[in-house]
Amino acid sequence: MTPQSKGLDIFANDLNPTIVGTIRSWQGDSELDALYHRIQHRTTRRGFLDAFAEAIVAHHARKHGCSIQVEVKTPSGKTCDLLLEKDGVKLFVHVKRLGGRQPANKRITISSRLRVLENIQRKWVVKIRWHQGLTDEQMQLFVTKVASFIETAKLGDEFVARDEEKNELGGAKIMAPHDGERVSLVIGLSDGFQDDTVKVTKLLSRARQQFMPKEANLILVCTSDVKGADEVESALLGGHVERWDEHPKKGKRVAHGRSDDGFWQSNQKKESQIAGWFWVAPMHHEYQGKLWVREQHSIEPSALNLAQELFSTE
Repeated sequence: MTPQSKGLDIFANDLNPTIVGTIRSWQGDSELDALYHRIQHRTTRRGFLDAFAEAIVAHHARKHGCSIQVEVKTPSGKTCDLLLEKDGVKLFVHVKRLGGRQPANKRITISSRLRVLENIQRKWVVKIRWHQGLTDEQMQLFVTKVASFIETAKLGDEFVARDEEKNELGGAKIMAPHDGERVSLVIGLSDGFQDDTVKVTKLLSRARQQFMPKEANLILVCTSDVKGADEVESALLGGHVERWDEHPKKGKRVAHGRSDDGFWQSNQKKESQIAGWFWVAPMHHEYQGKLWVREQHSIEPSALNLAQELFSTE
């Protein structure tokens, strides 16, 4: 890297060549020149990826026929990242990136013994983690202990598995109910569970401060892995909990619902009515995302349709 190196020059080798070429073509573009120069002025990986996330959204919107404005000022003196317009419909988009994750290229060796856990007939999403380097005998002990835990666990319960010498082997946590007949496993990193729901909530709050009043505002939170969708959902709607104020479904003894700490809970923050998640990976240039719409929303159908057309790919 030379002293004259700029954003794309520094990070181009880590990016998909297609998106690099697309971003370079924005130089002098009547709509996206400002975004091109913002990317070029980023010299740190964190700053570059923040701008790159906006570029992914802009690239996706343009492919779908939208006109785009960058850094639109609001009456509060703040700015909206992108204003998208198509067929007279406007959508003010606020892009926030969740940083600070473990490197995406970290590899975890998955033991075939874990298949035992997936055969347990309980309708739970279970996140598990274990210490790398366990022997086959230790892994068998870990699976046996976790299986016993799952058989009697309740929503939200967490367990640490230890050997006879009290050395920690790994852990498990009951994350959510699901509609399947057997356990659904989520693999955590070996050094512990990561739950960035609180960080996502802070990003949602920051984006809300940049809203354009009386317009359709969409918050998009991006993460470096596809598991981030669950954290965005929990931040918006609240975590999965047992709800004693609700009636259980037919045939069930306990009602499951959402906690009261979600960004969209109660009557607060009503101006936030639509939000989404997308995956940003430097070598992957196609948009992959999910959208949530608040219950009893008042967003214009045309704006809602545009958001769903653009940003709901599931």
